[in-house]
Amino acid sequence: MAYIFSTAAQTYIPLAPHHTFGRLANSVNTQIDKPYISKLHAAIEWSGKEWRIKNLGLNGSWVNGLSLPTGEPQTLNIDDDLHFAQLNDAGFIVADLHAPADMLWPLDTPEGARPQPIYLSRYHLLPDAVTPELAVYFDEQTQQWHMETLTSAQEHHAHSLSDGDLVQLGNQHWQLVRAQVYGPTEAHAFPSYQLSDMEFIFNLSLDEESTQLELIHGQQKVDLAVRNHHYLLAQLARHRAADAARGLDSKSRGWIYTDILAGELGLDTTHMNIYIFRLRKQIADSLPTILGQQLLLERRGGKIRFGCEKFKIYKGEALTTESPLVTAE
Repeated sequence: MAYIFSTAAQTYIPLAPHHTFGRLANSVNTQIDKPYISKLHAAIEWSGKEWRIKNLGLNGSWVNGLSLPTGEPQTLNIDDDLHFAQLNDAGFIVADLHAPADMLWPLDTPEGARPQPIYLSRYHLLPDAVTPELAVYFDEQTQQWHMETLTSAQEHHAHSLSDGDLVQLGNQHWQLVRAQVYGPTEAHAFPSYQLSDMEFIFNLSLDEESTQLELIHGQQKVDLAVRNHHYLLAQLARHRAADAARGLDSKSRGWIYTDILAGELGLDTTHMNIYIFRLRKQIADSLPTILGQQLLLERRGGKIRFGCEKFKIYKGEALTTESPLVTAE
């Protein structure tokens, strides 16, 4: 996401894909409260390849001291100096020209310091993946960002985020900035299959101290390597298979209280939830365009389960657990 620097306010301003400047606060993205500024004075917009500025005001606009013809867009470059209506007024400097992207805009940047926005992919752990306290992730079906706090509580609730909403972690504050050119129009770029269509292959060592995970769909094979959090998913798959052997229907299989699962894994609830967040992030990073990622792990009433139905668990060379769906095929 591009941004400009206001020389008057000594602050950076992120640019919306169609960013307007003018006198009326509720009608433009950036208000310039001067009597000689038009109600809608200028616009900066993303063309799909570059950022362009267009003068719309009666009293003119300037780029690097050169007047812009009204209504004719001009390509912007880094360090361009922008002025509206009065060339000797404080203006704006083009600081960044990244393409539009959803991001978390930092609100605690010291005056004059360059901001460090967090450009959002499908799943983010904050402050980092090692000691996560907050997850921000995207649901491609609803085209909505969500935020989930990591606490020791058994039940976790995701909160939806809209453009302009505040995200707080400790004494750090960000604001969600949506690039509205993205969203439902991207749906055609996703593959036609979902995460639940993939088969999960778990390879456990004989002592179950290490777990390697592979995801397979047709000719596609994704090796997720050995990670501690893969064992959590394998354990949930075992519960799903055990419930199937008991005759439970598909909707009832695999549910287990989170504190019981934590006990089986030898973890406290908080540490187990860190594993869950890391697992979700790894899947999102490895398969960034696949649908249905929110169904990987499902929660209800203090319980959790593995939401996918195709899996095999190997211990050493031996196949020890196989999903009923795969067996039936």
